[in-house]
Amino acid sequence: MNLVGTVAAALGAVCGFAIAAVLQQLAARTVPREDSMQIKLLLLLLRRPLWLLGVAAMLAGYGLQALALSLGPVALVQPIVVTEFAFAIPLAMWLDRKRPGLREWLGLAGVVFGVSTFLLGAEPAPGSADPTFTVWLYVLVPTGSLVAVAIFAAARSSGPKRSVLLGAAAGLCFGVIAVLTKTTTFLLGQGLNVALRQWEPYLLVGVGILALVCSQSAYQSGPIAYSMPMHDLLEPSVAAIIGITALNERIPLDPRSLAIIGIGALMACTGIVILSRSPVVHGEYLEHEREGSDVVSVRSS
Repeated sequence: MNLVGTVAAALGAVCGFAIAAVLQQLAARTVPREDSMQIKLLLLLLRRPLWLLGVAAMLAGYGLQALALSLGPVALVQPIVVTEFAFAIPLAMWLDRKRPGLREWLGLAGVVFGVSTFLLGAEPAPGSADPTFTVWLYVLVPTGSLVAVAIFAAARSSGPKRSVLLGAAAGLCFGVIAVLTKTTTFLLGQGLNVALRQWEPYLLVGVGILALVCSQSAYQSGPIAYSMPMHDLLEPSVAAIIGITALNERIPLDPRSLAIIGIGALMACTGIVILSRSPVVHGEYLEHEREGSDVVSVRSS
């Protein structure tokens, strides 16, 4: 495993994903709410130059993420990648002329230090990149069921709850995407003809489209401070679980390591709760709702 190269590429992906999230959320706010959770949403966003810039940043981040996954284990890469949260939320607040206070910085610090502590305890080691179809079924069917439940519940919700549920669906999808990306890069290393004869690259594209619809709908439903915490909690969790169970990536199971992992997870969850109760974030939501009402009014007139 190339540790330095893996971490450097993962940190580059963090920057790309953070910029992409902010730009895409700003563009998604200009699309009417009734187009949420539909392919039509993506077609409308394709007309927004700001969203296209976000897509370019996302693709750059994804390329670096794929490089990191080709060099190191999923359980190492994904916890680093989701620290985009710590860059995206302050950037989004700055663009909205909001100033993060002590509560917001404490929440962000909890997430960042929690993920760092998790990595310190986990020390993941590489495993296999080509599990059998049966093993894939064991991990993809339960994950797909959770995605379906989250989307079903989001379709019947509104406000912050809808944004959180869509963020959860997107996080589950992106966790699967990370593992499929690692497998696809492995297959491409065997040759393009070999990769095109396998089903994993095609599923990667399909899950990618679903993840994009869910994430853009989440951005449309409210500020990224609502959707991104749940997204960034579930993405590495799903990726790490699949990495350990399907790809045989190994983490130490001694009491000391498990205690450090538990402390890291608790810190990250605490940071998410602090942010979710932030008055600054709630103020952003109210402003977001007013902008959404203005979009509907303009379309109606």
